Amino acid sequence: MAHDHDHDVADDDFDYDDVDIKDALGLPDALPPIRLLPLPELAARARTAPVARQLAALAEWVGKEGREVDEAGDLTPDGQAAAATALGVDADELAFLWECALGVEWVVFDDDDEERVVPGETADDWASGDDEPVFGAWALTLSAVLGETLEFYGPELDDEDDEDDEPDFDFAGQGMALAILLFLARREGLTVEEFSDVLWENAAGGPEEDDEDDEEAREEVSETRAEWEEAYGDPARLLLDKLKETLAVTEDDDLVRLTPLALAALHEQLVEAGVEIPLLPQTAAELSGAELLAMAGGITDAEFDAEVDGWTASRGAGAAAHELLELAATAEPGERMLAVAAVTRIGAPAEAAWRESLAVPQVRAYAKVALAQLSGLDPEDGGPADLPAELEMTPDDLAWVATDLLTLAIDEEFPDPEYLAISFREAVPAGREQLLFEGMGRGDHPDTVDVLTHLGEYHPDKQVAKAARTAAHKAASRRG
Repeated sequence: MAHDHDHDVADDDFDYDDVDIKDALGLPDALPPIRLLPLPELAARARTAPVARQLAALAEWVGKEGREVDEAGDLTPDGQAAAATALGVDADELAFLWECALGVEWVVFDDDDEERVVPGETADDWASGDDEPVFGAWALTLSAVLGETLEFYGPELDDEDDEDDEPDFDFAGQGMALAILLFLARREGLTVEEFSDVLWENAAGGPEEDDEDDEEAREEVSETRAEWEEAYGDPARLLLDKLKETLAVTEDDDLVRLTPLALAALHEQLVEAGVEIPLLPQTAAELSGAELLAMAGGITDAEFDAEVDGWTASRGAGAAAHELLELAATAEPGERMLAVAAVTRIGAPAEAAWRESLAVPQVRAYAKVALAQLSGLDPEDGGPADLPAELEMTPDDLAWVATDLLTLAIDEEFPDPEYLAISFREAVPAGREQLLFEGMGRGDHPDTVDVLTHLGEYHPDKQVAKAARTAAHKAASRRG
């Protein structure tokens, strides 16, 4: 339980206040909007968190009269024994709680007597019982757990250790980095394996560009990781277990997600760091159509379907379908397809809105498909092959839908030829490539040139890439 310093627990610890999280992690300026639980419910959940309750118990044991500490800032041996008994924890657990308590002011050194500690501001906030300070105390506890867990339970090395004999991993700051990653991945979550792999990669300093395809280098990293785990345990498992005890994450069917408590705490921290994350109303009925579509990036498909159902019920099916299709006509491709999916979910009551959309170029193709399905005429659903002329898909319709789909596969910063090829095949039936390119060149989709240019540069099939480059040149020339 010894510190390497004299009454200054922050000197050697990783301090998040010293780091610009937005810049350090390369975060975007804005993220999808989020709905947070009301403060009373957040506070109620925070009060049940085991780690926070243990820290509150430690502060209560310290008491207003305080407890004696030694020159290193630790409890005396008798104090450690008494505290461990009072809290019902072992020596290692007490040492961890002590680091957390000092780190976020559950306990502080007495201004009048530096050889004693007394309850700090965080303990006072918790003891107040008021919702806002209680949640604030929990949020500080989360920061302490993220900062202390890997640092505290990792190897204690000093300058005399032979670096060649010890795996070189730096876990400082990795807890918060993983928490932010979970926030970014709140829609799909992270598997335990992904969580662990990211932790190890970051702790090793990230992948070396020259070693990406070096099998020998990968094996060496794997062996070093195995040696570390054998000596010190699995840091990812350790961190996950601590976060579960803090009520910050859930682990269900090997999938890790942040709890509403952690989402609220990290939302606050990210906003303070300069990331725009709008807050959504508490119920689907209060959402605008634009908010409904925007929130899809931060929730699961099942959650989005439930929001659509609640939002539709509050407006009436017909009005909801009209509003969504009006938004689809002016939206970016991703949101357009979300709107189309939401209106499709409405079913038959949306038919009138679909028919009006036959006159809107941006959604005409989707309206034809939807109306064919509603009429039982869709050949892909076993309907008759002959469609009314108004519902037949033209090459321009196919090109518009394909361009929408392919826009989602473009990633200029991290191009992925394999994913691009898969997306292209899903959007374009085999043998129809040239027909598609001709339709894209004639059409008015605003993303046509960008899509064709990207295909021309990154599609792994040389013939497809060449045809895309030719079509891109024609499309650009046509548009002046």
